Amino acid sequence: MKTLVLLSLLLVSQSLAAQTIFFRESFDDVNFTQRGWYDNSTIPTTASEFHGSNGMAAEYIYLKGGTKAKGSAIRKQFAPSNSVYLSYWVKYSSNFVGSGKPYHPHEFHFTTNLNDKYVGPSWTKMTLYIEQNNGYPMLAFQDSQNIDTANIKKDLTSVSEFRSCGGCNGSSDGYPAGDCYKSGANWFNGKAWKSKVRTFADSGAYNKNQWHFIEAYFKLNSIAGGKGVADGTAQYWFDGELLINAQNVMFRTNANPTMMFNQFLIAPYIGDGSPVEQTMWIDDITVADSRITTSVNDGTESQLTIHPNPADDYFTVNLENFTNTSEIILTDILGNTVRRKRVELPLKQFVISTKELPNGVYFLRLLTENSEITTRRVVIMR
Repeated sequence: MKTLVLLSLLLVSQSLAAQTIFFRESFDDVNFTQRGWYDNSTIPTTASEFHGSNGMAAEYIYLKGGTKAKGSAIRKQFAPSNSVYLSYWVKYSSNFVGSGKPYHPHEFHFTTNLNDKYVGPSWTKMTLYIEQNNGYPMLAFQDSQNIDTANIKKDLTSVSEFRSCGGCNGSSDGYPAGDCYKSGANWFNGKAWKSKVRTFADSGAYNKNQWHFIEAYFKLNSIAGGKGVADGTAQYWFDGELLINAQNVMFRTNANPTMMFNQFLIAPYIGDGSPVEQTMWIDDITVADSRITTSVNDGTESQLTIHPNPADDYFTVNLENFTNTSEIILTDILGNTVRRKRVELPLKQFVISTKELPNGVYFLRLLTENSEITTRRVVIMR
């Protein structure tokens, strides 16, 4: 599987938090059903576009006027979890305009164990959305099957646990109540968070026609004393930059205490039809229970600096605030050591060559003779 490209400069705790990876998908061969994908048997791929040095990527082409990109939606289940993390690489054609409306295209979804494996993602006990609209990243959720239809647009948050959290029955947290509308026989809702930064633009660092690393993380809120507690999380990173950080979210009430995420869907969709023929490429998907968390507890966050970051063929580590003999260790995202060097201090700077290393996520660890450890996330991107 192709190595993930390094992204962002973040401080990390002495020991990186454990991460359970449910699955990875590189699209480098077409044996998708053998890897647990279902509902459809294949994903459209191309060898003309891919992230990294070789391989293939998923290619979703919207024909003008089409609602679904070529290649039907496909799903994969994983071990039920109270939290879910998604990372992937994405590139859009230079003419990509999405829906041309203030909604859609849908791209990625998660559903839960409270619905069956073939549930339609729009009307469920819970559906998460990771997508972008007009270049602006967006996270959203619906819990339309939880709506108390006898009390549409009435605030039930202090009255009943048998209510929706995504709209139609009031706001269960500090965010706006969300959409509430009827379509056919059913009521639907939707609560969303949108980035203030337009990251899929026509040029510059946010050029949509280049590969970018996207991460999203959701954590269900807890249940205590027979009631839902607004302590859930929804976050989105673009090339390591945190753009959406919704905390204290209410996703579920005590009516659904056993709810857990257990299904991932790729389902590109523009409800009103694509205004042009346009393409989205996806590569190197990871679905896990958490992001590698970042925190500092050793007091060195202002002392260890790395530049340039992102780097290409080398980067320089600033050591001027360290006085003890140190060991520098560079590991990849899987924990494999790729560089190890003993450094005699005091030494102001130290250069590390990365010419032979593929693009990916790496971690630089500094160990002093007093066993103190400082860890930084480094970006190598060419």
